[in-house]
Amino acid sequence: MAAECRTKLVVKFTGLGKEEEFSSNFVTTSTPTRAIYHYAIQDTADTAQALELGDVSTVELLVIKCVSNDVDIDLDYVSSFDADLTIQEGECAVIPKPAGTIYFKNNDASEQSTVEYLIVGT
Repeated sequence: MAAECRTKLVVKFTGLGKEEEFSSNFVTTSTPTRAIYHYAIQDTADTAQALELGDVSTVELLVIKCVSNDVDIDLDYVSSFDADLTIQEGECAVIPKPAGTIYFKNNDASEQSTVEYLIVGT
């Protein structure tokens, strides 16, 4: 059986007289053959660091949680860090098909961010 990766996000809001629900599905565009789950602590504050990809060469899906110290994420790092999104401590993000090399860096000066992430790809 071929591997597959499906992510379902469901948000339900109640308590103000009307129930609201949002649901979205993410499915990888190709059949995943590799995945890595990792916990990373930034080596040096104020210095961008690449996420460890293991043997994944093409990232199809990134699920990342900021464990401590707000973090900036660059989804298409080339030669300098340019934050594409900021994840606050305790929050997470689901990014289908990031555009390139993924780097992370602390959002607040002089802190070292900690992230937990799952990367699925080929």
